[in-house]
Amino acid sequence: SLETRAENPVAVAAPPPKSESLPGSRYFFWTAILASVALGAFYFSHARPAESDGKPIPDLAAFLPERADGWQVSSTPNLYQFAGVLQTTHLVERTYQRLIAPGQLVQLTVYLAYWPAGTATVSRVASHTPDACWPGSGWSAKASDEMRAVLRVPERPLPAAEHRLFQNSEGFAQHVWFWHIYDRRPINYRDPYSVPALLELAWRYGFRQPGDQCFIRISSNLPWSEISHEALVGEIVSNLAAVGL
Repeated sequence: SLETRAENPVAVAAPPPKSESLPGSRYFFWTAILASVALGAFYFSHARPAESDGKPIPDLAAFLPERADGWQVSSTPNLYQFAGVLQTTHLVERTYQRLIAPGQLVQLTVYLAYWPAGTATVSRVASHTPDACWPGSGWSAKASDEMRAVLRVPERPLPAAEHRLFQNSEGFAQHVWFWHIYDRRPINYRDPYSVPALLELAWRYGFRQPGDQCFIRISSNLPWSEISHEALVGEIVSNLAAVGL
């Protein structure tokens, strides 16, 4: 039993007469009601998305070339199955592949998701990073010497990116770099498994300032140093400057 019987019961004081207890009960009741209303108002004002900022929705597909010299290009056809979970239908993903030597393939995949201001909270977007989603899709995280990477292409340096290394059951490795853009500026990464970290996002941004959001993920079977010189990478990165990369 979770309870034990006291060998020497302690006498319990008798409750005060009704005429004395009612005012205190009413005070407690109305205090609890007012506190609940205040907390609800605070949550509503801080957790609701901002009103639309009027920015035109970017053409995500136009950022990722449909054709590239020497590359085989394919688009992921079933992204909209995730629209309900992600709270957006503005999704695109393209994969580029080419042989760089007999039996040696270079693969580049770029995924973009966009949320107009007022359609999703910052913490909601931050909860769908590769750290949270890839392990459930059959990928295992591997140790990486550089979790946060400063990348560059020949034209310019890029904002610091989160870097992860994953591997599937067949031993195929993927270097993954990603950015969360808010109001056309990268924001610091937050651990999707950390409730305090996501609450800190809610507190910091408050969702009272209008700001659209974009999630950018670039992945490849090769490290950045071996793909950054590719003209295709430079073109894509240059296009993504329009949304804050």
